[in-house]
Amino acid sequence: MKPCPSRQAAAAALRLTAGRAFLTFRLDMTTTEAVEAMVKVMGPYIGDTMARSATEAHCQKLGIAGPAVTHEQVEALLGKLGGGLNIFLGRDKSASVIAEARSALAALEGRR
Repeated sequence: MKPCPSRQAAAAALRLTAGRAFLTFRLDMTTTEAVEAMVKVMGPYIGDTMARSATEAHCQKLGIAGPAVTHEQVEALLGKLGGGLNIFLGRDKSASVIAEARSALAALEGRR
């Protein structure tokens, strides 16, 4: 069954981007927990060392240094990581990995 174009256009008009809506979650986790979840997801694709170094470097650049991390900081970090993953994995696979990271963060939050 093909999606209705008018319904897609109406849904896209409600968002800033035309892509899928991302998972939303309330963060109540430490920066270390968030970084570990992202590294665990990206590790199989680019290696644990590269995943950790990229995540930590982007944290420094974005000023994410405190014990707690906000939703906005995580979204900014995922955006930066996604841009880098585009180079190694391509646009489609990068989007898939970032969506997987969002799911992992949401699951981590759900366990708290």
